[in-house]
Amino acid sequence: MEPQLNYVVVYDITTQPPFSHEWALLSAGVFTVGLVWQVLRVRSDKKKEHPPERPRLTTPKVLMGFATIMAIVGVGLMGWDHQRLVRALEAGEAKVVEGPIQSWSTERQRTSRRDKYEYHTYESFYIGDSIWFGYRWEVGQAGFHNATDPPIALSNGRMARATYLHADGEDDPPRIVKLELAIPFVLPK
Repeated sequence: MEPQLNYVVVYDITTQPPFSHEWALLSAGVFTVGLVWQVLRVRSDKKKEHPPERPRLTTPKVLMGFATIMAIVGVGLMGWDHQRLVRALEAGEAKVVEGPIQSWSTERQRTSRRDKYEYHTYESFYIGDSIWFGYRWEVGQAGFHNATDPPIALSNGRMARATYLHADGEDDPPRIVKLELAIPFVLPK
């Protein structure tokens, strides 16, 4: 009896959070530290007969401003990118490719930092012989980038089905919005 392929969904953007909760908590924590520091400083100054002259830009205000920028970039931008891909998927703009994984590889790439040795893992592969995918594991982005711990085991010859979008233009690798891997099994007689 010939084995049949059963595809299992290993990634689906519609079930993923739109941004990193850790990043949101970090932004909120930094903002809260700045806010509490500012409130305590103002209360302390009000109790003094001659409060000190303070510049308009104080450390607590800088912390709150930095936290706001962190939230806009890390939460707002990531959430927008996620929603953009989900809307495109729902609008039927996605394409599907199915076939064996080919030319699969991972590569350690050194970052541009000169003060220390820092690397990212870059993973790339073809599905079938037509569509090439590539991404860095450690870089948070909307779409599949194999950031689970441990990473999903991809290998040459493994059958896969990917739903993808050219979210960043035709020159960049497409983003996988749904990835299914085949698990061969034999049907009972």
